Amino acid sequence: MSPDAILLGDLGLNAAFLAVVFGAAVIITIVAAGLLIWSTKHPEEGDSHALAKYEKHWVVIILAIFVIFALSTISFLPYPYAHANVHPNLTIDVTGQQFAWTLCDAPYWANASTSLTNPSCFPNSNVTYIPIPVGDTVLFNVTSHDVTHGFGIYQCTDVGCTTAAILDQVQVMPGFYNSILVTFKTAGTYYIRCLEFCGYGHYTMFTQLNVTVTST
Repeated sequence: MSPDAILLGDLGLNAAFLAVVFGAAVIITIVAAGLLIWSTKHPEEGDSHALAKYEKHWVVIILAIFVIFALSTISFLPYPYAHANVHPNLTIDVTGQQFAWTLCDAPYWANASTSLTNPSCFPNSNVTYIPIPVGDTVLFNVTSHDVTHGFGIYQCTDVGCTTAAILDQVQVMPGFYNSILVTFKTAGTYYIRCLEFCGYGHYTMFTQLNVTVTST
């Protein structure tokens, strides 16, 4: 992932903090595995070993650690319910169907067959991309017109876009509406691809959002 195109970049997603969380999780796992191995090599019929009287304390400590880690990472979730204080600069309604994406300025919903004549939707005969100013936070509301899809946003990592980094993804299901928040921190070309096998034409289901992000 590009460091300049971070999900909810202004909300505190920090690589160093994530490294600390990951390191602590690894240490806890190693310690737990070590204790498990030690206990299997020292079987006892009763709880007469020295640590027996502290077992309840260890359980409480471990649970507290996991709860703290869980709460400290809530701010990294890209879903609106985790960021009630965040107000998006732009809201885009997205409809997926075999095998195309339709994006409309909210509150317009359309499918691939009706978007061509809707000036508020992409793609259509006059609009080739949706401009998003650098630094804007966008709320994507997604749903499906037919089967289950996966909504994935990718950023090109080289000039020819031979490689790309996924920024975020969310499940897209018919009859349901999911939402994600994404802050675009750098100018460039972005793509939306389907991440859920949805039929014979799944591999063709991508859109050059061309969130060719331009500064205002």
